[in-house]
Amino acid sequence: MKNMKKLSFILLVWCVCFSAFSQSETEKAILSEIKEIRQEIKIQIQELRLENEKRFGEIEKRLFSLENVSNIRFEETNKRIDILLYVMIAILTSIFGLIGFVVWDRQVSLRPIKEESKEVKREVELLKDKEQKIETALRNLANVEPKFQEILKNAGIL
Repeated sequence: MKNMKKLSFILLVWCVCFSAFSQSETEKAILSEIKEIRQEIKIQIQELRLENEKRFGEIEKRLFSLENVSNIRFEETNKRIDILLYVMIAILTSIFGLIGFVVWDRQVSLRPIKEESKEVKREVELLKDKEQKIETALRNLANVEPKFQEILKNAGIL
């Protein structure tokens, strides 16, 4: 019961206070509160925009620095690949040059041997011709001299 009395008293006070304000004053109060809240919201939105711009600026700076670092790394890698390519070309050129030098040196060193071999072949052919002539001469002489024919038979020439 006691609570009931308190509740009814609070309702009565509220009704008196509420009725003391007219409807237009209540609307004005509500409008002014709405304006204040709207102003606060605008200020908060502005602060959020500034904060977001700062964050996006920092993110852009980080991305730009990452792009620079990655570009520098790619350039360094490209330089290393170029150097490796030049070294490989130099090695291949050296190998082909060495092969060419070996072939040339062999040709030059074999040239005197080939010429000497041809000369020896000519001399051998000349000696064969002389041998045939001497053999023919000896046979002719053996036909004339019987003792000489016997000597040639013992030597295995006839």
